[in-house]
Amino acid sequence: MVDEDFPAVDFIQSLELETSMDCESNSSEIIVYPQREDQNIDPEFTVKASTEIRLALEELNCFEVVENQFQHWGITFHNAIALQPSNPAFVLKPATTVIMGAPKGGVLEINFKYPIQQVLGLITSSHATVLFAYDAEGNKVAETRMNVSPHLNTDSLNFPNAQLELSELNINKIIFETFDGQLILHHLQVKF
Repeated sequence: MVDEDFPAVDFIQSLELETSMDCESNSSEIIVYPQREDQNIDPEFTVKASTEIRLALEELNCFEVVENQFQHWGITFHNAIALQPSNPAFVLKPATTVIMGAPKGGVLEINFKYPIQQVLGLITSSHATVLFAYDAEGNKVAETRMNVSPHLNTDSLNFPNAQLELSELNINKIIFETFDGQLILHHLQVKF
């Protein structure tokens, strides 16, 4: 059944989207690039149910405050900044752009105008991280957490990383939260 407030897209503009094949499942994933003010793109796209997208976080500018860059897909961020980690404990390829919870450390919120059915995020954090999911009324509908050794300290050479994933109907908001620490998000994929 199609939601009347969630009309389908009949076309994809090539400068905005790129389609790639997921080798393991042979499903199509749409890569969504940040919208820039100098681009002449329709103000908002809508998607069909079962559409899977990955946000091209690597296309964000270092130290860019991340809020409305993906708003054309109904996705907004709160308390987020793009950066390239200089701390060697956040082991990533050099010059990799990620999102960090800031100015308030350890918390990253993402809101969805259209409900999503699944979310997957790759996180590296200095402490255990929890992914919370909420519905349109603000009720918590699901959560999952990163398992971290209780002996981990912030002086570790490498912070742990994990794939946090939730599948729940009608997720309108997610929050990644690490208690008394920092986190970075280096991959975000959602399914409508």
